[in-house]
Amino acid sequence: MPYRFFFLLLMAYVVTACKTTFDGELNSNREPETFLVVDTIIRVDGERLNSQVEINWWGDDPDGFINGYEFTFDSIITAATEWQFTYAQDSIFLLATPPGKDTVDFPFYIRAIDNLGAADPTPAHLILPVKNSPPSVKFVYAENNPTKSFPVLRFFWEGSDPDGTANLKRFELCWNDTSQVPYSLSVTAGSAVFEGINLQVSATDCRVYVNNNSVAEDANMTGLLINSNNTLYLRAVDNAEAVSPYVASASVFVKKVSSEILMVDGYSSNGAAVESFYTQQLAAAGFSGADTLQLFAKQNNAYTQQSADNFTQSKIFALFKGIVWYTNDASNSLSIGQRALNEFFDEGGKLLMSVYVSSLFDEQSGFLDFTPIQSFVVPQDTTLLLTDTSKVLSQQSGFPDLKSTSFVGVVRPFIPVAGAEVIYDAQLIAKDNNNLSLSNWQGESAVMAKKKNGSGETNFIISTLELHKLDGFSNMTQFFNEVMHTEFGL
Repeated sequence: MPYRFFFLLLMAYVVTACKTTFDGELNSNREPETFLVVDTIIRVDGERLNSQVEINWWGDDPDGFINGYEFTFDSIITAATEWQFTYAQDSIFLLATPPGKDTVDFPFYIRAIDNLGAADPTPAHLILPVKNSPPSVKFVYAENNPTKSFPVLRFFWEGSDPDGTANLKRFELCWNDTSQVPYSLSVTAGSAVFEGINLQVSATDCRVYVNNNSVAEDANMTGLLINSNNTLYLRAVDNAEAVSPYVASASVFVKKVSSEILMVDGYSSNGAAVESFYTQQLAAAGFSGADTLQLFAKQNNAYTQQSADNFTQSKIFALFKGIVWYTNDASNSLSIGQRALNEFFDEGGKLLMSVYVSSLFDEQSGFLDFTPIQSFVVPQDTTLLLTDTSKVLSQQSGFPDLKSTSFVGVVRPFIPVAGAEVIYDAQLIAKDNNNLSLSNWQGESAVMAKKKNGSGETNFIISTLELHKLDGFSNMTQFFNEVMHTEFGL
């Protein structure tokens, strides 16, 4: 009997355990509830929030889970209200006041959405009292800050806004006079190059190249003064049309382009006598009044005539048809030339370069790539010298023999690149660095060569001897006439 009772009890349990339905009625979905971390903002003495506002919220669902949230800044909630969905529980909003207004009360509504798509019927609500703050801007100066320049200049600047940089709208600029209608640039502009258009007048319009763009803006900017000091005025404008005060750049004297020829003085010191030599020789060849650029002139350890960047420097070089470049600093001059002469050559420019190459010059630098020189001749354990009576012998008809007037302790003859032509060989002395004995050098001795452009015109002549030290025969005028007229066609 006990076994039969146990068996019946076991069967009843099995039948009950196999039942898969629920008794009773299914509860309806309950809407979620939404909460703001800050539900009320109490202002003291008129204080308001910046336009950039961070808001935090969360939601709770009694019978499910929160799938996301929807928010709106509509002032009145209706069936037509457009809600923005987000999974986040916080966000930073830029609440830009309308143009002309600096204070606005923005309504903010946020509602939770549960896993069944039900929305909180009573969204959390907050009034955000916002005050727009005016932006600010400042000039940022590069390593090279010219105080004197031909009419191509670059300026850098940086805008900011207490309400966030996204609240910046544009920059406005004026040359010299803030009472004029300002020139506008996009907020993405952090620098610009200003290139004078009419170089023969007292005031000219400018082409404007924004950032690193090689194509100018559609509109030109007015007001650049020639042969006068210039100040660029700049201000920032935000989305509410609030403006910063104008800030003034450092003053720059903009020189008039008065000649087709530019003399580039690459001497870091004691270059006045050398400049006088070239001025006289060019004048004798019919190029009086050549413009000058003192490339390495410094004040307070900053270059005062060198452009702020290669793009600007290249446009200055391209203002001229011919450049006569003389330097005792091969590395720096050739480095700048390599990076900033392409536009000059592309526009048909002709370059005469006289460069002293010291024993410290690094051939691996790549600075020779644009020159007629393939490599220098550096014999082992030997120094090549030029005496104060050595001859420099012409290898081309029309060029006169030259004679040294100075002792040169290190001379770097070279091997020209393919297609280049040697113009002069030098009579050099070889000093054995081991026993200090002297002998006539019998190896490669080219010290001047020329190369041509794609049109077959000579466009680059380089000498590794300083020309002002080669007038022992008093015939430099003949040399310059041959270079400037016969070879360059200027």
